[in-house]
Amino acid sequence: MYRLYETTSYLMAPTRKFMQSLRTSMRSHPGALEFCLPRFVEGLADMYERSTRNSPKPEFNIEQVTADGKVVNLYQTTVLKKPFCDLLHFTKENQQKEAKVLIIAPVSGHFATLLRDTVKRMAPKHDVYITDWKSARDVPLAAGDFRLDEYLSYLIDFMHHIGPNTHVMAVCQPAVQVMALAALLDEANDPCVPASIIPMGGPIDPRVKKTQVNELAESYPLKWFENNFLTFVPEGYAGVGRRVYPGFIQLTAFINMNPESHYRAHIQFLEDKILNNQAGIDKHATFYDEYLSVLDMDDIYYLETVEKIFQTYELPRGVMKYKGHVIDLKAIRRSALLTIEGEKDDISAPGQSYAAHGLCKNLPEKMRDHHLQPGVGHYGVFSGSKWRSQVAPKIEEFIKRFDGKTIN
Repeated sequence: MYRLYETTSYLMAPTRKFMQSLRTSMRSHPGALEFCLPRFVEGLADMYERSTRNSPKPEFNIEQVTADGKVVNLYQTTVLKKPFCDLLHFTKENQQKEAKVLIIAPVSGHFATLLRDTVKRMAPKHDVYITDWKSARDVPLAAGDFRLDEYLSYLIDFMHHIGPNTHVMAVCQPAVQVMALAALLDEANDPCVPASIIPMGGPIDPRVKKTQVNELAESYPLKWFENNFLTFVPEGYAGVGRRVYPGFIQLTAFINMNPESHYRAHIQFLEDKILNNQAGIDKHATFYDEYLSVLDMDDIYYLETVEKIFQTYELPRGVMKYKGHVIDLKAIRRSALLTIEGEKDDISAPGQSYAAHGLCKNLPEKMRDHHLQPGVGHYGVFSGSKWRSQVAPKIEEFIKRFDGKTIN
């Protein structure tokens, strides 16, 4: 399957090269783009080239933020390296002591840079870290397998590296892992237990309100997913021979969930080209340059996620384990809980994250809060204008309320 994908991409290279040349000639010809037809042709060439290339891993490229009314430089460093993930740290020029925030990016097809807007919005008032997951095709077989136990071990190590009084935001799929992380560290009386946990649009209990994602997972046995979606990394990559769930399959699944919206987006892009609406053109290009860049998941991690999170619902049923130890969410007593959901989320429906409140039975009411953001889907929970103006302020207020607090 992977070789077929690579071969197809190779065979399309001449056409892609032609489209690149056509686009370049349109842009360089004096006065050509003053007319509608050349702009339309240039738009078609741009759309084809973007949709058929193997998009590389994007960079965050956040060089400056506005903090306290001043534009300051932002520096990105890698502070901890692991085979499947690096821990990144974003520090501001003349960094002051601020609330520490660890953003857990999902391992569900896209790179952590999908959360660029999340990082950029949180950085002005916080000391921000983020998990930068690697594509499994770039991880040598000698590094071993990656599974949910390793995922949690990574998070525990990251928390120990960052230190006590760290607030943890989990976007989408790792909402499950952040709940498990808080329970394990609290039960162990670990000083690095999160000051707060903020699961955002995640499948903590998908049984509450099922989406197309949940229904697909329930419709077939685990063996069907293994037989139809897993393949081996071909030659040319560091992870040659590793069995993976390829990013290009996940991307196809994402698009097939809502093909009409993608069709409309591309029609709108061509209209913006014809009308020379540069703001719309840039918005489309920025989104799809990121959206079309995907990573591969290790096969064991993928199968465990399908089974334990979307088929057998181990966390909400109280049977999920970490290295043989049962994860008990009733152990969470010291990590304040804020759940965030989008009203129109069709991936993790409203109620799936909120279910965490009913599972944390020993967490005081004063340490809980919930925010349902009207008018946004899955991505609007952590990106876009409503994220910046309405969701982020809610998180900032919550973090401020519990930063440095010792809860007995």
